[in-house]
Amino acid sequence: MDLNALKEIIDANPELYRVFRGCPYEILNHWEIKEYQADTIICRQGEVIDCLYIIISGYVDVYYMAENGKKYSQIIIKRGELIGEFEIFDQKPLICSVEALTDIKTLQLKQTHFFKWLELDNNISSYLVKYLCNQFYLFSEKAGNDALYSLKARLCSYLLSQSHLVNKNTGYIELKLDKEKLSEKFAVTIRSVNRILQSLKSQNIIDIKTNSIIIKDFKLLTLEEEASRYD
Repeated sequence: MDLNALKEIIDANPELYRVFRGCPYEILNHWEIKEYQADTIICRQGEVIDCLYIIISGYVDVYYMAENGKKYSQIIIKRGELIGEFEIFDQKPLICSVEALTDIKTLQLKQTHFFKWLELDNNISSYLVKYLCNQFYLFSEKAGNDALYSLKARLCSYLLSQSHLVNKNTGYIELKLDKEKLSEKFAVTIRSVNRILQSLKSQNIIDIKTNSIIIKDFKLLTLEEEASRYD
């Protein structure tokens, strides 16, 4: 690929500099840029891929699909994060499907060149160990919460975590969320999600719009989350 184009991408993305700072020239030359439109399935669960992907821009949903069609969203990943980092070593079938939530741009490297990179660059080996440990930590934390806490506790906790990401210019916080995505995230029916949202609405903690949820009382939502952890 055009190394000047790659240099511009790395210079514009501080997250990528940590990945590429020790990448040899012979490896840099083998990266490819690929773009995908929103709602595109980039990789399918069960497929075998021979590339490592790095997201340059956009957001991606990594989810598991059960035989009955129920989706369970594992994680949303973004710029600087990887796709296929677990499977590339042994070319095992993908555990999850990967879908573009927005238009995205990626860098891709074939497995053979990836292995050569590991041989030549101690920095990437160290980076991958830290990255994989962090991903495993996040997955373990999510699995523990999913197994041990009620849907209400998990949903309230998620609303609180998303609230911290929004610039609060008014007394209310509006989150761009829909019930279908929430049901996929928690691997439950939309009806189950709606029941809890309606309960929070009846307490004047939230309001519900077609594609968004408005947090009206952050303190009360926090108290509901704490109390529901003991249900």
